[in-house]
Amino acid sequence: MNTQSVWDFLFTVPVGKIVAWLAVIASITGTACAGTVKLYKMFEKYSEIKNENEEQKKLLKKHDDVLDNIRNSLDRINNSLDVQKDVNLKQIRYTIIHTCDDALAAGEISSSKLRSLEEMFEEYTDVFHGNGYVKTLIMKVRKLPVTVRVDE
Repeated sequence: MNTQSVWDFLFTVPVGKIVAWLAVIASITGTACAGTVKLYKMFEKYSEIKNENEEQKKLLKKHDDVLDNIRNSLDRINNSLDVQKDVNLKQIRYTIIHTCDDALAAGEISSSKLRSLEEMFEEYTDVFHGNGYVKTLIMKVRKLPVTVRVDE
C-alpha cells in the first residue's frame, strides 16, 4: 500500500466517524488516567496508614518495654518489702519476748514499758498476725503489778 492509497482511504471516511472514534479513544484514555490516579492515591493512602501503623507498633513496643521495667522494679521492691516485713516481725517478736521475760523475772513492770509493750503487741497482732505464744506472755505480764517511776 502506498501513501496515496492511505490518503484516499482517509478522505473516504466521514469526519463524524473520525471525531467519534477520537472521542471514544479520548474517553478511554481519560478513564484509564483517572483510574490510574485513583489507584495511585489509594496506594499512597495505604502507604501512609501502613507507616502510621508501624510507628504506632514501635511506640507500643517502647511503652511495653517501659511497663516491663516498671513491673520488674515493682517486683524487686515487693520482694524487698517482704524481706523487710519478715525482719520487722522478728525484731518486734524478739523485743516483746525479751521485755516480757525481763518483767516476769522482775515480778513487776513499769507503766511506760507496759504501754510500749502493748503498742508493740498491737502491731504484732494487727499488722503481722502474730502467734499465741506472745499473746500468752502478754497475758502473764498484764497480771504483774505496774510500777510508776518518778522519771516517767
